[in-house]
Amino acid sequence: MHMEQTLILMKPDTIEKHLTGLVLSRLEALGLEIVAAKATVTTRALWEEHYANLKGKPFLNSVIDFMMGNFNHLPDHRIYAFVLRGENAISKVRAALGATNPEQADPWTLRGQFGCIKNDVMQNAVHASGTVEDAAREIALWFKPEEILP
Repeated sequence: MHMEQTLILMKPDTIEKHLTGLVLSRLEALGLEIVAAKATVTTRALWEEHYANLKGKPFLNSVIDFMMGNFNHLPDHRIYAFVLRGENAISKVRAALGATNPEQADPWTLRGQFGCIKNDVMQNAVHASGTVEDAAREIALWFKPEEILP
């Protein structure tokens, strides 16, 4: 048994389509526990830190603009952030999400069902940590330790 935590961010396309509850329910059904949750307004600086691994990539500005809601009709730069915990949480969530590109995701995955390519940006519904190390770094960016249930 390998207990892990993973960061889940509901992207603006999921929020705008009112799919947050449905997506979260499907992730919980994997046997994962929600140990932290918040609705938060983001800044460009936060996204630049979150996506530090993409620095220098030609698509980084488009990704940040999208994550800040600039391609959607949201009234602010809101994101819904969650920490899920459970056995092999990262691999379970990644499998449930499907391929990063929604057009390549299996149709039964979350990205296959709810993602699309629009305005030259992949609207792929959810961000989830890719590794244990990524999860630790990302969770620390989005949550204070006291905001996470023991």
